[in-house]
Amino acid sequence: MIDPIGELKRIMNVAAAETFDQATDSLEALSIAIAFIMAHLSELRPEMSLYEGWQDELGIDFTLWSLTHPATAWVRGAGAGVAAASLVATAPLLINEVSRLVGNQRWPIMPDLSGTNTILRVTELEFELTLSDVTQLVIGTCFFGFTPNQADTRANNNIVGFGLVGAAPNQALQTLTDLAGVPTVNTGFLEDMALLNKFKITVVQIAGVGTVQFYLNEALIATHITNLPDLPMYPNWYFDTTALGACTPQIGIVRIWTEDMIIP
Repeated sequence: MIDPIGELKRIMNVAAAETFDQATDSLEALSIAIAFIMAHLSELRPEMSLYEGWQDELGIDFTLWSLTHPATAWVRGAGAGVAAASLVATAPLLINEVSRLVGNQRWPIMPDLSGTNTILRVTELEFELTLSDVTQLVIGTCFFGFTPNQADTRANNNIVGFGLVGAAPNQALQTLTDLAGVPTVNTGFLEDMALLNKFKITVVQIAGVGTVQFYLNEALIATHITNLPDLPMYPNWYFDTTALGACTPQIGIVRIWTEDMIIP
């Protein structure tokens, strides 16, 4: 593998005795420099538009979040089990309860509309999530992602995110984009929702094609290019338990940001 820094030093005659040939080495230096910059663009960290680590000792910030409470209300604090070293927002659900944590600000979800005529080109959502017992959740309503309305669930139209599929006790993760009631879905990711998992949604236009990419623990698990809504949306986590048992969701770090360029 070529060492770009070493090559630049060699070409620019730094710590080397060779003579600099302006006719050839200047172009070579420029080529190496451009290759080095492009190779490391993906390592640049974006400026976070929203970072929520639940550090506020006063509790959950109601300027940022709206909550639907089960019998035991949403709290922030140290996680439990596999999330024990994290700060989380959590709301233990009993039988036949619902809870929601939803943002109060909307974000641009426009995979088909972003392009050279728009400032923003990419919207990204990352979050950590642990579910104590996914088998007790209702597949038709539970949802984690973007929705056009704060009261939306998996059952509503024009949404982008993760849901659940399958009959108890075999519920599985599902990626979902929906346009006017017509969904595109994928499943079969062999996930363990009882573990602390990192989810990511990337909304972007690639080579003129609207695209939503879904990641689980940094691995790309699904790419959707059909049934993509173009709307401002809220980040939304909605949980609904069955009559058979309880479930405790723990939401770890959440971050959302936009980009004005597509990083290769």
